[in-house]
Parts: sequence; C-alpha cells; structure tokens
Amino acid sequence: MLWVDGVEVFDVVASETFMMHAMLFCTINDFLAYGNLSGYSIKGRQACPICEENTASHQLKNGRKTMYLCHRRFSKAPTPLTDIQIHEKVNKVHNSLKSKKSEKSFASSPWKKKSIFFDLPYWSKLQVRHCIDVIHVKKNVCDSLIGTLTFRERQKIE
Repeated sequence: MLWVDGVEVFDVVASETFMMHAMLFCTINDFLAYGNLSGYSIKGRQACPICEENTASHQLKNGRKTMYLCHRRFSKAPTPLTDIQIHEKVNKVHNSLKSKKSEKSFASSPWKKKSIFFDLPYWSKLQVRHCIDVIHVKKNVCDSLIGTLTFRERQKIE
C-alpha cells in the first residue's frame, strides 16, 4: 500500500497534506535472522547464500557438525544469483510446498520457504536485500567460542 498508493500525511511545517510513498530498502540483521527473513537455510552443506552449491563444506565423521573449508579460495568473488534465478528456486520450493509433494523433492535446495518480501512489487529488483550486522555476528561467534571452551572445561572437572 505504501509503495503503490501511498498514504496521506500532514506536513506541519508547510501546513499541507501530501501523499507519502515508502519502500523497504533492506533489512539489517545477524545471520540467523537473515535465514528467517530470506527463506534460505543457513545451516548444512550449502550455508553460504552467495556460493550456494559451491560452498566448500565437509561433514565430520563422528558428529553432525559441518565444517566450512577453503572459504578464501576464490581469486575473484563468486557471482551472486540474479533475481530471476532466486525467483525460480523460491517458486520451485513454494510450489512443492503448495502441492504437498514429499520433502525429498526440495531437500537438497537451501531455499526452504518463500519470503513474504517477494510479494513486494520492487523486492526482486533490489540488488542488496539483506545486510549482515557484523557486530551481532561477531558477538554470536565469540559467545559460541567461549561456550565451547567453557563446556570442555566443565567436562574435564566432572
């Protein structure tokens, strides 16, 4: 409604009303929220939304942990998916969910749901839809590292 029709707003300084139009330019969030908002699975073998199939990952033998190796292997940055490619992948998942096909049909795809943002008429045209908040990511990584270290120390004590 704000993008197409606009909303009538009163300007106190000019003492007149005008039609205000607005758009959601991008979201700023940590990586976990990025996964929720975009509909992309940030876990597993294809956790990088840019590399996707080319994510260098390895499953540990004696655990369910996934390691990400060689993340600096590119001499030139990988090309992000175009809006058409993203739409095709999202629509494939969305259609699979609507037709209640088995989850195996899209289990290999990192796109797990169709984000409500794709219903916005301009969303697919934006080059940057989500921005990662580095401060929260840094804090989350630090908390995980400290949690892992203190857990191992607790195991030694017990």
